Amino acid sequence: MYKRLFLTVFIVFTITIAGFSQGKVGSPYTRYSIGDINNNPLARNNGLGGVSYTLPYRNNVNYINPAGVANIDTMTFIFDFGLQGGGRSYEIKDPKLKETKYDYQISYINFGFSINRWWKMALGITPYSNVGYNIMSSDSLLNVHKNYRFEGNGGITKIFWNNSVSPLKNLRLGVNAVFLFGEIYHYNAITFDEDVEEGFMNIIEQNKSRISDFSFDAGIQYDININSKNKITIGAVYGHNKDLKAYQSSFVYNRSKSGTIVDTLYISDENKGIVSLPMSLGFGIGYCYDDKLFVGIDYTLQNWKNAQFFNSVDSLGNGNYFSMGIEYIPGGYKGLSYKYKDAISYRLGGYYNETYFKLSTGQVPIKDFGISFGVGLPVKRSKTSFDISVKLGQRGSIDDSLIRERYFIVGVGFNLADVWFIKSKFD
Repeated sequence: MYKRLFLTVFIVFTITIAGFSQGKVGSPYTRYSIGDINNNPLARNNGLGGVSYTLPYRNNVNYINPAGVANIDTMTFIFDFGLQGGGRSYEIKDPKLKETKYDYQISYINFGFSINRWWKMALGITPYSNVGYNIMSSDSLLNVHKNYRFEGNGGITKIFWNNSVSPLKNLRLGVNAVFLFGEIYHYNAITFDEDVEEGFMNIIEQNKSRISDFSFDAGIQYDININSKNKITIGAVYGHNKDLKAYQSSFVYNRSKSGTIVDTLYISDENKGIVSLPMSLGFGIGYCYDDKLFVGIDYTLQNWKNAQFFNSVDSLGNGNYFSMGIEYIPGGYKGLSYKYKDAISYRLGGYYNETYFKLSTGQVPIKDFGISFGVGLPVKRSKTSFDISVKLGQRGSIDDSLIRERYFIVGVGFNLADVWFIKSKFD
């Protein structure tokens, strides 16, 4: 059994590493700073609107609150693997344009296990931020027609090592040691039509940013047992603010209409700089009834206002994220019902995110809101389950010369949990 398990883990891990470079989630708003932050890639959590800080243990690796890993059963090994994809529709008011794109990405691979009764550990890898945009415009100022192109891709990957302990009954503490790495590419160009006289040369700028550094985040959970069936859990998470080590190379040149490089205007090779990682604070409260019903609310603040990206400060502000979710299991998580439908987890949630992007002279916050729902489908006679989530939302608007982005995202998670260090009678 263990040979098959570790072979499966190795194959999926290899596919995951390769998949992080493909199908990045794209959006015009990823043009700024380090792009779109992937706050919560977990399929189960996304079905609840992103609620994570007080989520009950269901044989899963809930590293969003590092303290949550302390709930892992003493004799259980957990392997989590997920992917997500969907469609995004972009619309602007003037000129009236609309376009739809589809994308996908492998969203996480996590391992969780117990060191001893009070010390639990987890390891994982997930995309931390995504950059993927291609914006084009044109004008005819001074009677010369010009085309502008802004393109970017890449992102940052996150590897975490979680250590969680339970020093007292009902109290859990956890710390994630985090390694962030990746490359972000930005391409800017001003080009002229073929019928424009030869005195005008195309101008191309290419920038590559390479990021590689360590950080950490920490969390706490505490249970308040009202009686045998009612419990309240409170949780909090702190994300450390850090100036990440980064290097940027640039190449600016003139290009003829035939595509030949005519003149190099500027070139630099990996100048050292900093990319700011904001401080974040999160708080959550959850109510659990009889291990059947869970209702949770989360709030997260991210301080992006003075964040730098190689000595430049974009039109950024503080991010505020609210989420609420409900999970219901008719037969209870540890119920003895033999009806499969009573063992399914039904989830519903909503979220409101005042993102850290503030465009249109830096005063207009870009709002992201939506609803989500999902199910958890257990595999009979095992701890393994499949999680499916769907998010329907909107980011931005067509007012103030902005872009409205409407999207649907489907997430699928494979959660394999098995007993280890115990030899089975039958294999």
